[in-house]
Amino acid sequence: MRSKNTIHIADLLKRVLGDRKFRQGVRKAEIALHWNEIVGPEIASRTRPVQLFRGRLIVECDHDVWRTELTFLKPEILKRIAEVEGEGAVKEIFLK
Repeated sequence: MRSKNTIHIADLLKRVLGDRKFRQGVRKAEIALHWNEIVGPEIASRTRPVQLFRGRLIVECDHDVWRTELTFLKPEILKRIAEVEGEGAVKEIFLK
């Protein structure tokens, strides 16, 4: 006998997968997983993506020199992220 509070698994999956926070969390995890391939091993060893919110990716750098370097590489990084995640997944990069 089903209770009034039960929900079909398909409906639950639609809710979870349709949730923006969930999708952004998955995208951030995928970007982190592919970070080495996106920016290259040297930059990846000095930086890491820490947050993705409303198309804005926050990248933490271990030194000001790397933050300055990445400022000039933002267009290329955005292009590579689009290749991995699809166009528009990340619209801006903020360096921290």
